[in-house]
Amino acid sequence: MSLNARVIKLGRLFMVAWLAFYLYPIAVILSGPFSPEGKALALALLLASGSVWIWFWTRILAGPDQRFRAVAVALNALFIGSFTLMTPPKYGTVMVCVAVMAGAAFRWRLAVPLIAIVALSGGILDVIRGVSPLQASGEVLNDAIVGLAAVAGRLLLEANRQLSLAREQIARLAVGEERLRFARDLHDLLGHSLSVIALKSELAGRLIKSAPGLAAHEVEDIETVARQALREVREAVAGYRQPTLAAELAGANEALAAAGIEYHVDQDHTPLPPAVEAVLAWTVREGVTNVMRHSQATRCAIRIINVDRHATVEVVDDGRGGVPEAGSGLRGLQERVVERGGTLTAESLPHEGFRLRVTLPLPEVAIPVDRVTA
Repeated sequence: MSLNARVIKLGRLFMVAWLAFYLYPIAVILSGPFSPEGKALALALLLASGSVWIWFWTRILAGPDQRFRAVAVALNALFIGSFTLMTPPKYGTVMVCVAVMAGAAFRWRLAVPLIAIVALSGGILDVIRGVSPLQASGEVLNDAIVGLAAVAGRLLLEANRQLSLAREQIARLAVGEERLRFARDLHDLLGHSLSVIALKSELAGRLIKSAPGLAAHEVEDIETVARQALREVREAVAGYRQPTLAAELAGANEALAAAGIEYHVDQDHTPLPPAVEAVLAWTVREGVTNVMRHSQATRCAIRIINVDRHATVEVVDDGRGGVPEAGSGLRGLQERVVERGGTLTAESLPHEGFRLRVTLPLPEVAIPVDRVTA
């Protein structure tokens, strides 16, 4: 989980509570054979070290005074080192606190050598004040282990922070992807339906005086298409709509007939996986929509084939051709095709017309069905 303000505050309080380790050296100073001046100096050094310790954990580490990290570590090393030289060898040392600060303050590449220096310095101080080399080496090992534990804790917190940032980034990307998918679906759903509604409305407007009965029929079709579009939008919002080839081919037949465009479909394919069929269905819808909007065609042919474990759909017209505009529909279709590992081609034909072709790989070979020509 990410570190919130409460967890950070508790962690700082826990580290400040480490000052309890200072109680023993304070008791040693107060009860030991020290002169009043020596006691005052030793207590002042411990007070200064404790103040630096509190400042480090509350203001420097992940706080507003981060630029003083090295200063805090150096000051505490000076105070604790001076205090260590004042005490007899039997009372031990608190240089481990400096090792912990060094491990927490810097990245591991710098912290590890600093911890080694601090641990060795503590061992040298012990030898100077009369501690045996064996006991001093034990202190060195203890300081190094505790300091490296602080490094591990810092690495763990950094990894946790990076993981939280990655999760937030993934969440933002997922939201953006879902918004893009939803916008793409709405465009594909409404673009086709609104084109049919516009064509039928125009036709009804021309027929309303000369043939009121036919105009009324077109108005009924407009109502049907509008209700269908409303239902599809609701299904898209619900997130479960998957278009089918049968439904899109039926819709294409009706739409092209209303636009006065001759329509032909040729199917020679095996049963398709739902995800593949959905992309091919979107291709039929986008292709037919572009034929009605831009092509000025009189004929449109749709071909669906399955060869060499690839499914292909082509929408071909005999219109004016030309270079296609990279509209939202083609961009959205291209994204769907790429997601399935397929290819999309939108090109003018050599003599006249335009062709939209999409090819998708199939996960496995299915059982062929009879060829159907409409």
